[in-house]
Amino acid sequence: MSYISPFAPPLASTSESPQVVGASMVAMSSCATPTAEDWEHHRPLIKRLYVDERMKLKEVVDFMASQHGHIATPKMYKDRIKKWRLEKKNKESDMLAILRQKTQRDAVGKASAFRVRGQPVTIEEVLQYFKRKKNIRDEEAYNAPTPSDVSCRTPSPGPASLYPENDIPMTEMGLSWKDPSALAEGSHYLSTAHHSQLNALALSPADSVFEREQVIQWTLEDIYNMTSRTNGIPQSPSAPQNLYVSERLFYTIKTYLEIQFESSSWFIDEDGDCNVLNTSNTEFNALVEFYECCVTAMSLLEISQLVKFRQMLAKAFQHLDTLIRTQHPGSIYIIIEIIIFLNRMRHPKIVELLLRHIINLSTIRWTKDHHLSYIWRLVGMLEEGCLEETVIQSWRCIVDIFENRLGIFNKTSLLYRLDFIGRVHSPPDAEPLLQRLLAQWDERESSSSNSQAVHILNYLGFNLLDQGRFSEAEQLGLDAMSLAEKQDPVRKIDSLVLISRAQYNQNKRALAENSLRRAIQVIVDEWGIADPLVIDDLILLEEWLREWGREEEADRVRAEIDVAIGRDEIDEEFDAQ
Repeated sequence: MSYISPFAPPLASTSESPQVVGASMVAMSSCATPTAEDWEHHRPLIKRLYVDERMKLKEVVDFMASQHGHIATPKMYKDRIKKWRLEKKNKESDMLAILRQKTQRDAVGKASAFRVRGQPVTIEEVLQYFKRKKNIRDEEAYNAPTPSDVSCRTPSPGPASLYPENDIPMTEMGLSWKDPSALAEGSHYLSTAHHSQLNALALSPADSVFEREQVIQWTLEDIYNMTSRTNGIPQSPSAPQNLYVSERLFYTIKTYLEIQFESSSWFIDEDGDCNVLNTSNTEFNALVEFYECCVTAMSLLEISQLVKFRQMLAKAFQHLDTLIRTQHPGSIYIIIEIIIFLNRMRHPKIVELLLRHIINLSTIRWTKDHHLSYIWRLVGMLEEGCLEETVIQSWRCIVDIFENRLGIFNKTSLLYRLDFIGRVHSPPDAEPLLQRLLAQWDERESSSSNSQAVHILNYLGFNLLDQGRFSEAEQLGLDAMSLAEKQDPVRKIDSLVLISRAQYNQNKRALAENSLRRAIQVIVDEWGIADPLVIDDLILLEEWLREWGREEEADRVRAEIDVAIGRDEIDEEFDAQ
């Protein structure tokens, strides 16, 4: 196979081209100024690009102009960012307020979690801010009222329940409901979870795992001394606990993986998957279904199907014991991916519940000194502010070890790399990485199966889809499906879903619906109607049908979803109340 990419270079590099800049300025001068309605329409996307994905302002300007036709000058963007309070740079008054609150709350034994303009800020970041400054300009701000941009709450000492007893607003917990009327119902199911279905998930208290050592506290006087021009920089304090936890976590993961490979506990099966000796397909299926059930559960939560969300999340948790007991090669990797996925979707309380259950299971299955027990206890000790960064570095460590052991294009290590790129990097940054992988595969001119090429093409297609390049994404999906047809028809599922989403975004309604229904049928034929992938795609199909005004057909799809998920003992318990 020799696949020649038709795509332009990644967005970051095009923004530096004089020709592109000139073209953008010409287009900008010939277009009307965006209205207030235009700005509000694009506000969520601009926030995601600029704040969540940390893109530079110039990259946001170019991306919005080229992909969404939103033509505006950097000055206009700066004004809007200031109005929306999305500034990235921390302010001295905010940092001083955090320092003051931290000192006061520590004095009475209260733990603290801070946010500035909705983004988490750790005490380590505050200290680094003052280390970089030469002097403090507004000393009176230390005792001034807390700015409205700064918020503080007491984090739960451990995930004793899905939601703590103190009534934190649902918006603070990262849960959003498309239907406001579902809020009360959602609160009922989630806040009472530990009294019913979640009893089976949280086996025993694990609060001791989450006890944290005292982090060195600095007073305002220390900050003045450190930033004063007349005083020398004091000796750096000892590293905070999070640093110790992170270092131990990386070392333990690396040691565990190397031991498993050295002991030959893992092997490459005939399909190219890295698997566990003396196990059946049940263990591998548990890995896949845990991931798919978690993703489908979040899809159900997004459409406020709370009972079904609970059922699907419970199904996901049921697979964890198998993953931990068999020490499947992908267990740490897939759990870390789900932690990042849930964290990005703003569901920290579900992350806490997941970690608690994993810690309990690993402690029951293995001793506390076992590598798996130790790994998850260390993850559980991480504070919310540094959780994602640390697990991302842990994930990178896992991917590197699998590539070193199995090779870049082993089926397992390639999928790990593709997942890592897709989850961690923003679409513009991920595209050149995926293009490079595809080029490396093409250079091999391998006569072996092209399944690796299918996977790379699909990931690249979804990347272009995220960038709004829908026709190119559709063509990549068609290319991938043509390769998949020559192998196993099951491999074309991702290609069909990619094609359908690309067609939907081009308003090719009939084609999009047909492609998605074909994908659903392939999954049903292979694994049955109850497979989580079927449910996830049916949710998408229902959403499209309702958008197109085909309510009766959408209701029939909703009934299919209910049948696919089924009922459980908790449903019967609620019916009896």
